[in-house]
Amino acid sequence: MSEIPTMASPETAELIKTLTRRLTPTDARLNYLTDLLKPMLGVGEPGDRNAFYAASRLIGSTPTFARTVVAAIGRHGSAEAWMDFRNRAPALPVLNLPPIAPHLVGFVYFANPVTAPDVVRIGLSTNLARRMRDLEIETGVEHRLARWFVGTTVDEAVAQLVMADRRIAGKWFATGEATQIPGFLPMGLEAMQQTFGADLLKGRAA
Repeated sequence: MSEIPTMASPETAELIKTLTRRLTPTDARLNYLTDLLKPMLGVGEPGDRNAFYAASRLIGSTPTFARTVVAAIGRHGSAEAWMDFRNRAPALPVLNLPPIAPHLVGFVYFANPVTAPDVVRIGLSTNLARRMRDLEIETGVEHRLARWFVGTTVDEAVAQLVMADRRIAGKWFATGEATQIPGFLPMGLEAMQQTFGADLLKGRAA
């Protein structure tokens, strides 16, 4: 089983702080959301509901407004270009994003029941050791942490959306091949690693 990270570890806690700092500026947070969610614009309701709901919590808006913002930034090419365009319209209010709530950033995890290695649970937790114990209590089966990375509820929702055609129920998905968890975030795990830095992607199982 991959080593389970804990917030008690200074190194792990720093990963959370680093991602939160990187997403604090308005333009960085909006570009992050657009990179993840622009490929989702054509999916439509109800398939993308969770992804845009998660995005709305990161920017303090409604899912509809989050979708509108992602589409607009996609058209303009970057959050900076869209905000410059928007600022030239004096009738529009200043866009102030709220601070990122601590529970919106954590460990996006991929866990297999040891009795069903071709099944994966995709979720987000700020305490993975406790989450693994809770899954065992809920299901009566020990779980193996196959992969994790530091991310937000948007990363969690997008991973689940991309795997929607393999959904078994809720947050449970068929991996298609025993123990093999694909890089199924839209940008791919390597691209995400380049975007946020190699230090923010950890825990891939051997």
